[in-house]
Amino acid sequence: MDFFKQYLKIINYALMGLAFMFSSFYLLVNAYHYIEIRKDFYAEFDTQSLVLDLEDSINQIESNLSVFQANSYKGNIPTSQMLVVQDNLKSCVNSFHNETFESMSGKNKISIVDVYNLRESYENNVLNDCIVGNLHWTTNLSDTNINSSYLVQNQSMINLYVKSLSNETTYLRNDLINNSSYFFNTTSASFVKNNTRDGFYEVMNAYNRAANYVVFISDWFKNEVEGNYD
Repeated sequence: MDFFKQYLKIINYALMGLAFMFSSFYLLVNAYHYIEIRKDFYAEFDTQSLVLDLEDSINQIESNLSVFQANSYKGNIPTSQMLVVQDNLKSCVNSFHNETFESMSGKNKISIVDVYNLRESYENNVLNDCIVGNLHWTTNLSDTNINSSYLVQNQSMINLYVKSLSNETTYLRNDLINNSSYFFNTTSASFVKNNTRDGFYEVMNAYNRAANYVVFISDWFKNEVEGNYD
C-alpha cells in the first residue's frame, strides 16, 4: 500500500513539474514576444513623407477655401450653401489637425501606442467627424443640398471612394489587433518586429486617402467660386 502511495506522489510531483515547466515556457515566450512587438519605430514624425504629403493636402484645402468671399461671390450655387460647404471643409481641416495628430509633432520615436492612437483619431476625427459628419452630403446630392452637375456626374466615383474610406477603418483595426496578439509562435513572432513601422505607414496612408478626397471637394469648391463649373 505504501508503495502505491509513494508512486502516486511521484506522479503528482511529476505532473506539477510539467505544469510549472510549460507555464514558465509560455510566460517566457509571451514576454519575449511582448518585447518584440513593443519595439519602437525610430523616425522623425514631422519629416516623414506621408506626414509631409498630408500637410501639403491640408495647405491646398486651405488655399482653395481662401478664394471664396461671400460678398463678391456670383456663382450659380446660392451663397448660403457655399458658406455651409466652406464651413464643412474648415471643420475637416480641424479634424485632420486633431489633438492626437498634433501631439505627435516633434517626436523622433513612434511606439505601437502612438499607432493605436492615430488609428483611433482617424476613425473618430477624420472618418466620423469629417467624411461622415461634414461631407456625407456629397454621397446624396439633390437640389436641397448642393445642386452641382459636376458632382452629380461623379456621383458613382464619390460613393465608391467614401465607401472605401469607411471600410478602411475596419481593416486598420483588425490588422492592429492581429499584429498585437500574443498568440504567435516564435517563428511568426520574428515578423512582428516591424509592425510599429508598418502600422504607422498604414494609418498615415489612411489619413492621406481621406485628405485626397477632401482636396477633391475643395478643388470643386474653388472652381465653383471661380465660375469654372455649372
